[in-house]
Amino acid sequence: MEPSTWLGLLLPWSRAKFLATHMTSRSIPPIPVEPTKPKTWKVLAIEDDARWRTLVELSLEAEGHTVLTAADGLTGLALATEKPDVILCDVEMPRLNGYAVLEALRQQPELRNIPFIFLTARSARSDQRKGMVLGADDYITKPFEPHELVESIAGVLAKRESLSERLKHYTEEYRREMAAPWAHELLTPLNGILGIAAMLDSEAGSIQPDDLRDLARSISQSARRQQALAGKLLQYFQLEQLREANWSDPGAAMEAGAGLEDEVIGVAERLNRSADLRLECAPAAVRISPAWLRAAAGELAENAFKFSPAGTPVNVTGRITDGVYRIEITDRGPGMTPGEIEQVAAFRQFDRAKHEQQGLGLGLAIATHVAALHHAPLVFASGPEGVGLRAVLELRLAD
Repeated sequence: MEPSTWLGLLLPWSRAKFLATHMTSRSIPPIPVEPTKPKTWKVLAIEDDARWRTLVELSLEAEGHTVLTAADGLTGLALATEKPDVILCDVEMPRLNGYAVLEALRQQPELRNIPFIFLTARSARSDQRKGMVLGADDYITKPFEPHELVESIAGVLAKRESLSERLKHYTEEYRREMAAPWAHELLTPLNGILGIAAMLDSEAGSIQPDDLRDLARSISQSARRQQALAGKLLQYFQLEQLREANWSDPGAAMEAGAGLEDEVIGVAERLNRSADLRLECAPAAVRISPAWLRAAAGELAENAFKFSPAGTPVNVTGRITDGVYRIEITDRGPGMTPGEIEQVAAFRQFDRAKHEQQGLGLGLAIATHVAALHHAPLVFASGPEGVGLRAVLELRLAD
């Protein structure tokens, strides 16, 4: 029965009778779900169709939950500041579609960890893959039964609680205050992988070879992102341990010119910015190992490319100046204020709501740690004519 038929009967009946009469299970009895804590939820439902919006509201309120509703994406974003336990969101909506709502939420530190479930009539696997890759926790296809909605929310909250608790436990052992900023970034690729795995498990017999290849590529994309995030996190912790141990490697030396060029060219290719790279590096023997030069130069170059518009130049030079090897990387992006430069630290991101920033906020902190371990000054300043950011790293020359 369509929602319009159900809702047409709403006026003469009470909500309780409406739910009891018209929203029973099709033929399969509801599967009992152990409710997560808290026992009642605050749910935000973003749905432009008034019939489905009311249906969701009645279903959840009948279970004792609080429901906030919005008829379009922009209104939903505003209501998200109420910090619901979970967000249900349609895909096709006026003013802002569901994908844009999810992306906007993920860019706001105070909202990015709210579990998100797509609620839509679009059942194509490509639509589901897009939602999962963006970090959605689940995908419910209309029409659905009330118990299916409740079970999906309960399952998502239970899964989130389990993953978040494990992450928080680990970070609290290392540094308690660091947990919140990067937990979301580690969870997003995992959500994509878990979501697609669930799709494969439930529809294994009906997936065509082309769809299977697309799913494999989506899993690979999420896994590579997860691998990169984990690699940066481990590298940062390694640098912290070396700093605390007063580590030094006085015998380390390498030829800087070719090593610097190879690393920066690789970063430009990975970010599809090869045409914007301006590179001029003179050869010189410097006091640093190849691995740590790649780490520092790679993070500085990645920062320059990520925060400057495509089509604008990123200049990288390396030359001997005043008895040191001076590496200079400049871009034409928004730059950083003096106050922001002073606050460069791990897990610190500036204007995340304004700029697209997928990552942990570790890049400049890693570069700064590498420089400090090698007694190499690293200075950030405004670029030419006050535009963009200039990073200057000075390495000691090898004897």
